Amino acid sequence: MLMPRCVPYQRVILATTPAQPSWRLKRLLLEYERYVRQIPNTERFAIVGMRLIPQPNHLLSLRDLAPRDGKFLAFEELAWAVQIIGQTLLAVLVEQQAAGRVITGLHCDITSCVVHPVDSSERHFVQATRTILARCFTDEHLFYIP
Repeated sequence: MLMPRCVPYQRVILATTPAQPSWRLKRLLLEYERYVRQIPNTERFAIVGMRLIPQPNHLLSLRDLAPRDGKFLAFEELAWAVQIIGQTLLAVLVEQQAAGRVITGLHCDITSCVVHPVDSSERHFVQATRTILARCFTDEHLFYIP
């Protein structure tokens, strides 16, 4: 099993895997998901952007330092949401492994993260991140390396 960790504000190695059969992205993917629902008394809001980059090795990494508007993305107001996005990525990778699809050679940049001060919560960022990864971790975007 993966022993992942996620540390905000820096590029981190999430996990390494031995040289074993694995799945890798075919190409770079840029994804963006808006999880916005405006129903009276149940507003929900989360915006997540990711760049998933195939790597030629078995490492998995995450960087939340993507520059935006001359500032680093993970400034204090977004730190909790960035942490949720990283943890969700790790959870999905572990779920993929449990299903027999070990994904390796992946670097993820969090390129966008927008938080509403009232209507954003952890589950909204989990949902937005899971939606992105469900689109990316398909047979269309992955290939098998024996």
